[in-house]
Amino acid sequence: MTTRPTAPPTTRPTPTPLPTPTPALSRAELVRRDVRFAPLMARPALVRGVRRLLSVLALVAIDAVAVLLGLYGALAFKLILQNEPVDSAAIWSVEQQGLPLAAITLVLVFAKNGLYAPREQRGGSARVLSSVTLATLVVAILIRASGWEFKTYYIFYASWFVVSFLVLALRASYESITALVLDWLSFERRALLVGSPSQIEPVAVSLERSKEHARVPYRVVGRHALVAGVGSENAVGGAQELRQALDPQAVDEVILTGPAGPDASVLELLEVCRLRGLPVRLAPTAAELLSHSLHAVPALGLPLFELRPPVLSGVAFYAKRVFDIVVASLLLILLSPVIAASALAVKLYDRGPVIFRSRRVGVDETVFDCLKLRTMRVGAAAEQAVLEESNEADGALFKIRRDPRVTPVGRFLRRFSIDELPQLVNVLRGEMSMVGPRPLPERDYARLDDLHKKRYLVLPGMTGLWQVAGRARLSFDELVRLDFYYIESWSIWLDLTVLIKTVPAVLGRRGAW
Repeated sequence: MTTRPTAPPTTRPTPTPLPTPTPALSRAELVRRDVRFAPLMARPALVRGVRRLLSVLALVAIDAVAVLLGLYGALAFKLILQNEPVDSAAIWSVEQQGLPLAAITLVLVFAKNGLYAPREQRGGSARVLSSVTLATLVVAILIRASGWEFKTYYIFYASWFVVSFLVLALRASYESITALVLDWLSFERRALLVGSPSQIEPVAVSLERSKEHARVPYRVVGRHALVAGVGSENAVGGAQELRQALDPQAVDEVILTGPAGPDASVLELLEVCRLRGLPVRLAPTAAELLSHSLHAVPALGLPLFELRPPVLSGVAFYAKRVFDIVVASLLLILLSPVIAASALAVKLYDRGPVIFRSRRVGVDETVFDCLKLRTMRVGAAAEQAVLEESNEADGALFKIRRDPRVTPVGRFLRRFSIDELPQLVNVLRGEMSMVGPRPLPERDYARLDDLHKKRYLVLPGMTGLWQVAGRARLSFDELVRLDFYYIESWSIWLDLTVLIKTVPAVLGRRGAW
């Protein structure tokens, strides 16, 4: 009998254990995993949110009170004009019919136009007036469409005037009071600058200078170059230092300066700041600011942007030109006694010529004679080469705080910018505008680089944002930034605002040399 060989026992592979089922997450846990949840719960973001909410509620209350008092004032004034007694009960019975619609419309229009934005982003009096005007027109159209009959439209233009005045007055009071409170609390924005080392320092200087005239001043608490590895827990060197510097208790916001580095590094920085509730803002370089503006253009499957040069053209140009002619003509008539008295003072002082023709570079780099009342002794232009070493201005500008060539009469004229009033004639000639970039002398123009010469794409102005923002206290780069911001944001309202703000800036001799 043969014995059949015993087969070796077969070994079955050990079955892979099934993964332990993940317990179902509650709805609250799922919400917390949403990337949008972390910033909302971060303490700095929560504090900012509460502060913003209180600010918006206060402004809404102010605007509603302005509408309430404005309608009441308009109706009461009409009764006074008609020699009738002011009956508050009768006025209220009429006012309450249109008050809800007027208040809601005003608040919605204000919200649409950014008048409830953060303090540094809210528009000024120009935006307020245009918004009140739009709200008044909307209310008038809605009421008229609802079938109300009016013998006169007095209530609309009267309430527009009173409401505009009250909104401006109450908001100005709110801004002043809150500014005093913030100043008393030493409130400031602590900024961490991150990006290109060559761009950090100019931005830091501009932010530090903002303490003199900003609504909420900045304080630079750190400067860091952006490197890879910011978001990594194992980041070393500069990346580790930057990660530690992103402390919500010590930093209020992060400002990217110029070309910040690889896209991955920027994304890492944004992710870390998002998780810690820190806002990130971008400070554009001069090239980005001065080159062109981007406008989205619809395209199939590919987002495109149209490049438009920063110039005023078409209807905008003609509207601005008409505005210049009207305003310059009125000012020339009103200020002619001041110009005549100043010209007489210049003539009596040294018997020299009254008008000085300064060769300036204007639009499209065209040279023209900028008219000024002479403020220096005769022959002063020939002495400038000797004084070049005493120049106190940066960039291409030439300024000396106590120029020895200026006469006593000229010093007085310069303090209040009276010497520049003859430039109203330049405006009428079409060589200048009332508001715009300041024209530079040929000497300064020759020292500009090609980038800065883009200021000459528009008519130069008698005044501009540089004048109301600090004049001689501003650096040349800041002057150029303001010029191109003005071109991008131009409107008739902005021109009116700049002209109105020029008066206290000149009378207060703010930044004048």
